[in-house]
Amino acid sequence: MNKPETITANKVITMQYSLTNTNGVVVREASGEPVNYLHGAGVLFPKLERELESHCVGDIVTARLLPEDAFGKRDVDLLHKVPLDELPPEDPVNVGSSITGTDEAGNEITFTVTTIEEGIASMDGNHPLAGQSLIFEVEIQAIRDATAEEIREGKVSNQDY
Repeated sequence: MNKPETITANKVITMQYSLTNTNGVVVREASGEPVNYLHGAGVLFPKLERELESHCVGDIVTARLLPEDAFGKRDVDLLHKVPLDELPPEDPVNVGSSITGTDEAGNEITFTVTTIEEGIASMDGNHPLAGQSLIFEVEIQAIRDATAEEIREGKVSNQDY
């Protein structure tokens, strides 16, 4: 009897997953196209990758990630209030819209407009899931060896299975 193939470094994993926060809010349902990733390439959160290690096709893995294991804690330095007349006029500014800015180091940051009051836009540069504990429920659907190119590139090619 052959031992089933397990998830290890340099394997391409096909999985389906759902994601909820600890309040039970569904962030992603397990439906649609499966997701492929190269295990060990740092594509997933490190704790999630560790939880999937050594599992095989057909396994369902539940991984609970604290904020620091996922999108981090909320950073109050990424909350800004900006007068509307200081924002680029070519893009309409509405609650929920995104505006791209830069930090002091020149890195791009996407801000979401959270409120507009009295000509002032409140903007949040945190990831929408920052500060939340998350629960991933993952079904392992396929495991295969990565190609040399996939290992070199650190990502899955678009080849069919």
